Amino acid sequence: MKSQGRPKATVHKTADLQEKRNILQRRIEKWRDIQAFYMPAISELCLATESEGKINPENTPLYLPSGFPSHLQLPPNLVQKEKRIRLAQAEDALAELQRLLQVTLGLWDYKFTQLGPSQRAGTRAQSMISRFNDKISHCADRYRAARAALLRLDPGGSWMERLLELKAEHVRTPRRNQDDESEGRREVSWIWMVKSHLPSLLEPVSEEEIGDSKCAHLYIVKVKF
Repeated sequence: MKSQGRPKATVHKTADLQEKRNILQRRIEKWRDIQAFYMPAISELCLATESEGKINPENTPLYLPSGFPSHLQLPPNLVQKEKRIRLAQAEDALAELQRLLQVTLGLWDYKFTQLGPSQRAGTRAQSMISRFNDKISHCADRYRAARAALLRLDPGGSWMERLLELKAEHVRTPRRNQDDESEGRREVSWIWMVKSHLPSLLEPVSEEEIGDSKCAHLYIVKVKF
């Protein structure tokens, strides 16, 4: 009789998740030791969190200056330090978002111009596009998180002229892909008006990133307006 236990893949994923949580928990504990020196009020906040019950490390609040309660005072230099970190995070997320969208556009072009009507190859290409769409979604969330922190740290700052609100309709390629059925004039999203600090817009996509050796020769398309 076959075992009715969980599949090996599920057991492996569970063990891998627990290992990652253990690593993250140890890093949080080290972070708390540093915080206790620079932010003495952190002990009060940690006790309040612990009283709410056990939570997973990935849901543990880090209590950075942007997330500190307003009634607790912080040294101004700490606020400025996080501001610089968040600015870098937002800039990097925006540059990565541009890159991923360009890769996706290249994949669409490859699917329609190189693979043709092949259903098997088309399904594989669509799977790759879906994986990149997930990466794009995570990257957009990272940008929004950085911008939300900046709004708390420096509301009305000059950074707002460059780092605009990122809505769902803004996350799109600079031109229509082959599967885009929308009609009419398509306005270029503001994310393409911000100068990218990528080393090059023509860097080859790595085989590991694509996840398919047959498509490893793909190149990011150059943006033209």
